Amino acid sequence: MLLISVIYARKKKEESVRNMVLLCAVLFGALLVVSCQRQDIEADKAAIRALVESDTVHFNAGTKGDSAGGSYLLDDTMVGLWWRGPQTHDSAPTIEVGVVGDSAWVGWHQHNYGELIHWVKTSDTTATRWVKPLKEAVQLNAIFRREGKTSDTDRGWRLKKISLVLGRSDTFNTVRIDSVRIHTSLRDAVIVDPLNTYYHLDSLFWFTPGEELTLTLYTNQDDGFAHLHAFIGPILWRFPLENMGNGVYQGTGHVQLIPGFRFAIFDFLSHGTLLDPNAPYDFSGWLFPYVIKTAD
Repeated sequence: MLLISVIYARKKKEESVRNMVLLCAVLFGALLVVSCQRQDIEADKAAIRALVESDTVHFNAGTKGDSAGGSYLLDDTMVGLWWRGPQTHDSAPTIEVGVVGDSAWVGWHQHNYGELIHWVKTSDTTATRWVKPLKEAVQLNAIFRREGKTSDTDRGWRLKKISLVLGRSDTFNTVRIDSVRIHTSLRDAVIVDPLNTYYHLDSLFWFTPGEELTLTLYTNQDDGFAHLHAFIGPILWRFPLENMGNGVYQGTGHVQLIPGFRFAIFDFLSHGTLLDPNAPYDFSGWLFPYVIKTAD
């Protein structure tokens, strides 16, 4: 009887040891899985950053300058001409990446640097030149999805959605665009939050060639200056919007004729930015992606 008890105790001890070894093996395997997942996430982030850095079409929130010719640049409330000079940017944008499973969020940040130049008429034959330094902080958000294999060079990631770009004067900012309404005979849309308004790349907001539209900006100040900037070929043109009162600015025009991917810029400048040589540069702007194509 004593021998049976000893054998039973020995078997229980061996079973306990086996269970302990098995538990350790399971825990060790779990740690390896977690470790591999962490390494994969870092590899995914690196792959997405590389895709963003190589994409100069969708991740581009600066302009080379502002056209200074043409009747649309004259505004009788300003008694002169103004334009933004050539811009420089940070040596590299800041790219935030968050990965959850097969989805990823990107925040793209950049600063623009330059000058705002203003020729102000002082008499019928003379004018004075104002130059203000400008610094803008801009952000664009995007959504990526993994649609390929992790063994691919880009680890299977594809850009799926982009937001509008939000820009602000960086050192002094009091003006704000609260919302934008885009109205045509084919569509009517109101945008309130540019960084949380996303468009699929294969279904961007679109217009037909030459389509007439009415653009309305709702802002926080009733004495500022609002504009639409649009590219016509390689030239960036500026169209002033009419001050309707109570912080509302509106204009009607036609989109470009040539189909393709485009950006438009809605901007809002304080009264002092353009009319007071001692006032700081005070700006708010949205960059809006869209497509021109023929109706289906």
